[in-house]
Amino acid sequence: MVREVSRRRVAGPQRSVRRQPLQVRRFPSAAPESAAPAGRTVELNVLGPFALRVGGRAVRALPKKAQALFAYLAMQCGRAVPREQLADLLWGRSGGEQARRSLRQCLMTVRASLRTAGMETLLADADGVSFGADKIDIDAAAFETLAKSNDLRDLERAAALCRGEFLAGLSIAAEPFADWLAMERRQLAAAVSEVLYRLGAGHMRAGDHDKAVEVAGRLANLDPLREDAHRLLMEALAAGGRRGDALKQHALCVDILRRDLGVAPEPETARLAEQIRSGKVSAAVRAVSTEASDTAAAHAIAPALPLPDKPSIAVLAFSDLDAGAGSDYFIDGVVEDITIALGRVPWLFVIASSSSFSYRKTDVDLRRIGAELGVRYILRGSVRRSGERIRIVVQLTDATRGAHIWADRFDGRLDDVFELQDRVAMQVAATIAPTLHAVEIDRAQRKPPESLTAYDLYLQAVPRFRTSLAENRKAIRLLRKAIEIDPGYGAAYGFASRCYQFQKLLGWVSLSEPELEEGVRLAHLAGDIGHNDSEALWMAGLALSQMAGEVERGLALLARSLALNPNSANAWLSSCNVHTWAGESEVAIDHFYRARRLNPLDSTHHFGWNMLAMALLSAGRLDDAEDAANKSLNAAPNYIPGLRIKIVLCGLRGRTEEGRQHVRRMLALHPSESVAWLAAFWGVPMRRTQQTLAQIIEGARRAGLPEG
Repeated sequence: MVREVSRRRVAGPQRSVRRQPLQVRRFPSAAPESAAPAGRTVELNVLGPFALRVGGRAVRALPKKAQALFAYLAMQCGRAVPREQLADLLWGRSGGEQARRSLRQCLMTVRASLRTAGMETLLADADGVSFGADKIDIDAAAFETLAKSNDLRDLERAAALCRGEFLAGLSIAAEPFADWLAMERRQLAAAVSEVLYRLGAGHMRAGDHDKAVEVAGRLANLDPLREDAHRLLMEALAAGGRRGDALKQHALCVDILRRDLGVAPEPETARLAEQIRSGKVSAAVRAVSTEASDTAAAHAIAPALPLPDKPSIAVLAFSDLDAGAGSDYFIDGVVEDITIALGRVPWLFVIASSSSFSYRKTDVDLRRIGAELGVRYILRGSVRRSGERIRIVVQLTDATRGAHIWADRFDGRLDDVFELQDRVAMQVAATIAPTLHAVEIDRAQRKPPESLTAYDLYLQAVPRFRTSLAENRKAIRLLRKAIEIDPGYGAAYGFASRCYQFQKLLGWVSLSEPELEEGVRLAHLAGDIGHNDSEALWMAGLALSQMAGEVERGLALLARSLALNPNSANAWLSSCNVHTWAGESEVAIDHFYRARRLNPLDSTHHFGWNMLAMALLSAGRLDDAEDAANKSLNAAPNYIPGLRIKIVLCGLRGRTEEGRQHVRRMLALHPSESVAWLAAFWGVPMRRTQQTLAQIIEGARRAGLPEG
């Protein structure tokens, strides 16, 4: 699916201008000849600089906006586009009436350019504007047809059609058009990359090593992060007797991957270099399959987890190319936000970053990572900061085949880092789905802080809040500073409330501590200020439920969080907890397993297993509850909430001696723990589940927990 890049087109610019979902074939069947078919006297080239010929004559004086409008309509395959969408596309900032007037003038210019040949291909009425799909010969359609062929002559003609990037040299300031243009350019680059690879592989099979070198060289220059392109060029050079040049190409490949991605080449590349170095590669170099993937497929690793029924992806920890700068927290924050942005796409299954990050600084084959996580796609990359500039380099791989799909660079200023993150997420989503609706990734869904300093403070608070009371309070101070800088930063309020929730959960402060009320206040603010921020909402929902007993409000906030980001493992886990307190244990259990599937390698999975144990206990499944509690304590033997559940289960199941052992351990960690303390602690969130609360109290009492 993903290798047929030319079939996948973007659903339209990100704002209000959208195309309809695409069919498998984008254009009507196009004649692959370069000359216009009979009856078509309008020829449009968009694979390179804009070029228009009407009736055999070049149209050279078309203004930039008219070129943009002409190209956009031509790429719609005859579909009518509403006038207001076109006005917003090119004049979005001009205001309604002015934009409509500008559109009318531009349409007159386009129509006039066609009338020079007596053509009436532009169809405009009150409903919309379109070109007759069978009236324009467009090189993009010919390219798409030729790119599907396995014939070398067709692939050569497809490659020849591409004279540069999509609409090269055309730049329009209007953001919706700029978004659409950037996406089309990246889609074309991916499609050309695939055509060149298949063409070079075909020349290798045919024994034409010189042509293979020429094509593979063009490909390596066009797509330098495509490692199999470097291998193809190395093979072609070696097969042609140029072993020295092949090894130089290997060195260049190593340097590019280290410089731009911070990674070493794949084992297959290293093996090929060693074969060339030892003289084992000759004219009998292995053939590369026409589909550019058979070799990878032959070595594919059977998935350890079944692939979901929708596109699935894991975003690995990015390499910090400024190693030693102390900015790991910043890099991880960038990756986390890219993961969250992808998670907002309902049709996309996204593995939580805490699982993906477990492969940090490992040399595990990408195919094995994909198998272990149960995903089809792997995104990896690097971040480099230089003064006020930042560069994000990303590479998307089909992990089921080890096949390169796409790579790109995103450059900008540090104060634009949120825009960069959204651009990366949007492009990855567009690449792996054939029918992307740009609205699926809506920047307004999660408002980033307006100041990088506030964001920085937030990220620095993340590793502190659960280590100790002193560090937790440092995290709160950092978050207060972030809120002072950006009072509209909903996630900062939510995270601060979570810090107070952890103080209560781990028994770091007295249950009557007045300071805990501040956590409730912050949670309310997080729910109000961060009403479109999925992170703020799940943290607020959990804190309000546990600290104030506002379970109904908590459930509503969690439901909205999951509607905004259905791939948040943290939100599903929090929902598991709150549904247990609401007496809906079966729903809670289901939500735990949803979280578990999204985050199978969570480094803090003792939290989740403990939540499941509580849900199972509430459901009366004591055997299963104890199994979950044991998993929690095996991962974190001194985890206080885990010990609480274990003590209760020992008491309920009559294992009083074992229960007393756990009680002794609990009191060493939390001397204030008692039956009375437990009743006060659980009494707030479990007001609706008095029967389960009574069961918990009875189990703790039987296990020997002091009355208090």
